[in-house]
Amino acid sequence: MEGVNAKAGTEILHLTFSKMQASILDHGSRQTAAVGGPDVAGAAALSACQAKILKNSLDDAQLALLEIFASGKAAALEFAAMKVPNVGPVPSELADIDILKIDPVTVYMASRNQILLSLVDYRSFAFDIDNGGMQVRLVGNFKGGGVRLLPNELNLHQAELSSHAGVQLGPHTEPPYNCSVQFEGEHSPAPSALILSARWNPLQEPTKFIPVRNAISNLNGLEALALSSKSFCFTRSDCFVKDESQATIANSILQFDVRGDFTLRYSSYRHSLHDEANHSTRQAYQTLRDLLDKEQPYDFLPSPDSALLINNCQALHARDVIKDNRRLLVRLFGYSPDARPVILQQDPLIVRG
Repeated sequence: MEGVNAKAGTEILHLTFSKMQASILDHGSRQTAAVGGPDVAGAAALSACQAKILKNSLDDAQLALLEIFASGKAAALEFAAMKVPNVGPVPSELADIDILKIDPVTVYMASRNQILLSLVDYRSFAFDIDNGGMQVRLVGNFKGGGVRLLPNELNLHQAELSSHAGVQLGPHTEPPYNCSVQFEGEHSPAPSALILSARWNPLQEPTKFIPVRNAISNLNGLEALALSSKSFCFTRSDCFVKDESQATIANSILQFDVRGDFTLRYSSYRHSLHDEANHSTRQAYQTLRDLLDKEQPYDFLPSPDSALLINNCQALHARDVIKDNRRLLVRLFGYSPDARPVILQQDPLIVRG
């Protein structure tokens, strides 16, 4: 079954487009793609306009789903029954990433993602230190680490922990982990959301995601306070521009948020306790890890006619090691209207990482 598995709870919303709505979205996506897609000046305004047209065709129940997500009360929103673009046959192997980035189908799918972000009033953006400062990100095994070796991959190659490789990625929110809404110093907040869709997924390999509201609600008051203290460290993402001069800075994992009640920044493989963290904080950290381990992960089977919008402040996502190196996802990051990043360029939006 494509999409999210049937056991998904109330925090996971499903919006299914009618044929007419799918046609409106398809037309709008083609319009944005025609000007070059999200990484071109003017595309964001055009996508917002296309989203407004699409929104006018939605019924009250569909609009209510958008409002729930926009209010920060849902972990994910699945969009289904979209028109399938002409993705072409699954290749024998993926082309070079620089070729795929400018492929018309990639630009179309990224444009569609940008319109879907605009439906909940989110704006797509890029970090200056990641993905070459480009908004459109391809998620695929370009750097090795999958079950099968790439043609130019050596057996002893140590693949990086990133979405450009095929390695397993444990439960995490997207970095950076300095803050969630308001910038701190020179650091912009983590993405409010990410949206992804698949061009090719031959073996129906899922993206796993884990709502965390239940785990957070099971913390006691002192544990929540400890997790909101700056007592935690994280390693820099492998796909960020290297900066050996950057000192280790302690950050919090949990923050109160007026819109969604709380925000979480967490990685099962990048976070650690600061050396000066006290006993209560260490206990709270272990309790959080134990609670998250007990949460039921849900499977989303990415496909060309669906997209998953994940609340990066209230849901973790993960994946197993890539089995078919031809799997290719198209992804964008989004900021909510409340997010206050350090803006380096307004259009297309690029922020300091």
